[in-house]
Amino acid sequence: MNTLRIEAKLAEKYKYKPLPSDLSIKYREYFKENIPEWLHEDGDDTALYTSNGSQITSRYDRIVIGDYGAFIEFGKGRAGCPFIIAPGQEYRINDAQYRRNVKYIWMTVDDGSNIKVYLQKKRVAYADYIPGKYYVSVHEVFVERNDILSK
Repeated sequence: MNTLRIEAKLAEKYKYKPLPSDLSIKYREYFKENIPEWLHEDGDDTALYTSNGSQITSRYDRIVIGDYGAFIEFGKGRAGCPFIIAPGQEYRINDAQYRRNVKYIWMTVDDGSNIKVYLQKKRVAYADYIPGKYYVSVHEVFVERNDILSK
């Protein structure tokens, strides 16, 4: 099951603050149970693509399960295509007030897929993200171009 709607509702309600302990346990378990079967929590040498066929990464390191979803982690050297700052998110790097405080840079791919790729800048209390790594939802990637073409 795609959990993106639930993730968005949690973010809206809790504003990316750590969830209360009982909810954190409940939702992390739920997100773990809903990771697509073809993904591996400990990472894999499988290339991942956007819905429009652009390669996001040549391999991924692991899947991080936090209060707001399950996300694929990969390093800069594994990026398969150039990322751009998501339209409207330029303030995260251009505005000095935000640049020093943002937790991540919101990126995307210029292929019309509107995929959300995070470049983590700071540690957070609601997930084990590593600054300098990229993250993308397990529900926004495809494993093979054939999967995309047949959707």
